[in-house]
Amino acid sequence: MRKFFLVLMIYSVVCLTGCDKGGGGKNIEDESVSLMDGSIIINNHPEVRITVMDEFPEGTATQPAISVSRKGMTVKATDEEDSGVELRGNDYRFKLVAQMSTLKIDGVEVQATHVKITDDGYALVSYNDKGVAHRGGVVVYKFTIHEGTLETVKVDIEAVSSMEMSKAELSAIDYHNGKLYVTGANSEPNFGYIEDRDGFNYAFFMVMEMEANKTFKPTDPTVVQLTSFQGTSIRAMNDRIYITTGDGTNETDGGLYIYNATDYELVNFISGKENTRSVDVDANHIYLMQAEPARITMYDTEGRNETPIYETTDESMQHHAKSEILAWDKYLFVAENESGLRMLFKNGDVNDSLDRPGDDPDTDVTNSVCMNSDPKKDNKGKTVQSNLLFLANGEKGISWYDVMKDGDYERIIPCKDNSILGGVNVSANFIASKGNIVFVADGLGGLKVLYIGFNVGDEPPPVSVACDKFMPYLYSGVDALLPECKSVFRSNAHNVIKKLFTNPDDVPNYIEILNSTDLYISYMFEGAGWHNSLGYFVIPASVDKTTAAEYTYYNTTVKPNMYNIVRGLYTLKDEYIIFKNIADAKRGGSLIAPNTYRIGNRKFNAGERVVLFMVPDGWSSQNNHVVLSFGGWNQIFFTHKGINLATGVPYGKAFGNFKGIQYNTFYAADCNSMVLFFEDNHNEGSDIDFNDIIFSVSDNIEANEITNFVLPKNAVVMVDGKPEIK
Repeated sequence: MRKFFLVLMIYSVVCLTGCDKGGGGKNIEDESVSLMDGSIIINNHPEVRITVMDEFPEGTATQPAISVSRKGMTVKATDEEDSGVELRGNDYRFKLVAQMSTLKIDGVEVQATHVKITDDGYALVSYNDKGVAHRGGVVVYKFTIHEGTLETVKVDIEAVSSMEMSKAELSAIDYHNGKLYVTGANSEPNFGYIEDRDGFNYAFFMVMEMEANKTFKPTDPTVVQLTSFQGTSIRAMNDRIYITTGDGTNETDGGLYIYNATDYELVNFISGKENTRSVDVDANHIYLMQAEPARITMYDTEGRNETPIYETTDESMQHHAKSEILAWDKYLFVAENESGLRMLFKNGDVNDSLDRPGDDPDTDVTNSVCMNSDPKKDNKGKTVQSNLLFLANGEKGISWYDVMKDGDYERIIPCKDNSILGGVNVSANFIASKGNIVFVADGLGGLKVLYIGFNVGDEPPPVSVACDKFMPYLYSGVDALLPECKSVFRSNAHNVIKKLFTNPDDVPNYIEILNSTDLYISYMFEGAGWHNSLGYFVIPASVDKTTAAEYTYYNTTVKPNMYNIVRGLYTLKDEYIIFKNIADAKRGGSLIAPNTYRIGNRKFNAGERVVLFMVPDGWSSQNNHVVLSFGGWNQIFFTHKGINLATGVPYGKAFGNFKGIQYNTFYAADCNSMVLFFEDNHNEGSDIDFNDIIFSVSDNIEANEITNFVLPKNAVVMVDGKPEIK
């Protein structure tokens, strides 16, 4: 949720910065050790309830309903570039592997607020009282990944050490060179507590030394008092510590502190910065974020050369709220809470943005942002690379996007079904990720651990040598006929394509088998924004060649046997599927052009009719199935026009002068095959390029010409890679 643990107010006390370097070694033979006169309790065998999970949370789309437009799934290149390329986010599938209970301090549950993942397999998690009391702590978790496929992977997690503080709360943590850095507020004299006339306390930062196994050393920490009401963020890099401190108190200022990480002496204090929320640092600069409205100021690494670089034009309230800034590559990601996310260049110019993830400005907000550019494993165990952007969005849970190259820029590209873990009275406050692991600080919902998998669907059938010689020529010819993002009705469309769309009733309903034969499908191109699926069924020779008879056969025999019910969804049985996920390997899938595959595991008999169909956006990465709908968007449309009409799939809607059938075909003499090309979207927002899936179907690969199935009427013929009209 938006309002949780930062309480930034102005009060009247002048407070001096102090530094307490208490020593006092302690005996750690017991499981718990008391430090700083009982202000801190260290336990290297903490009792934290860890629930092992093996679940795949159902994802939902963060964009408007995809039946409106495919723009929710793809981003076209800029009009100026006119590259015609659509960018599509990878298809990620997340496995919930563990959930940790909230930490209890003095019998009171405190919520997870901040996470730092180390390079050697540990996660340090801070906890905080959601109310006004000052209780907090840190738990160190060790995680070990036992590699496997996405379905079989296991992650062992154990709590190895904890620090409980009954009089101090922690807003943020960091880890660097064997030390834990924390900041927050306190009501304990050992932390430099000074009570002002209104009964309020002051901010601090603290440094705890840790062993190599990430247990806390049994020595008093270093505590530094800060002149503010609350510490809001902390970063340790090289030999510097950077802390932001909100609004300050009456007669003192909040702002940005810079300390030496060796002797904890103050290097610089940049005062007069109200509503400071977050700080991040790269090799050359400090980036300070303020709120109400969101503002970014840049400094050199010592806090000099102040340069304001960004301020929102609209009010971004962010009152008493978690908001973060992340420096990554040449960009800054700014979590603006009610105002969503901004992706800025480091000079402050806006490169891209995301709106608030919901309608409620109190709960549907962007609190935290992280980027995972590490190598990851897909669901088959193959190493893949991506720039994966995560957001923690309060009651909307978490969402994820790919950051992809688009010309000279990177863009935020939505992934499919890219939001999980949302719910009333839970709040995704913070998110951190490394490799295949994601930690989500979910407020009083506890701490959740997810495993990331790239989902490419089932592998296609074994590659065949059918048409090996001619497929490259056919591929290049078809690619030229049906370019990406170009309507088949455009003024400069090839005459052959215009010819095909002149007589839609000549497009065959099915592939009619004349002599017993194998059938092969050669994949050529996929230009979809969605994750479409391709399948088929067979009408036997005994069924009359009439629309009524064929539809009756489908409705009474095929349809009842086509579907499973999985998790309340209609899903397509594997025996009817050719490709679950029609996605090119270049776009996160597994199909490679111009590979050829056998259809089914059987010969097709004389008189049978093979009806092909597409399920628009049918592939569901979260449950590993082709999902169908009988009233929504994911409903089958067939090459059999009569069955389309009877099932209610739009057919009469016009694409220019062409009825709303969503495929067409021609004969390719190069490979003795029929080429089919589909358009997955019949709505007005469609690009109508009919290249969402292009493939060819051939029969006996030894034949010199097609003799085993019927050719389309008035066929366009492709010869030597070039189209001719017959």
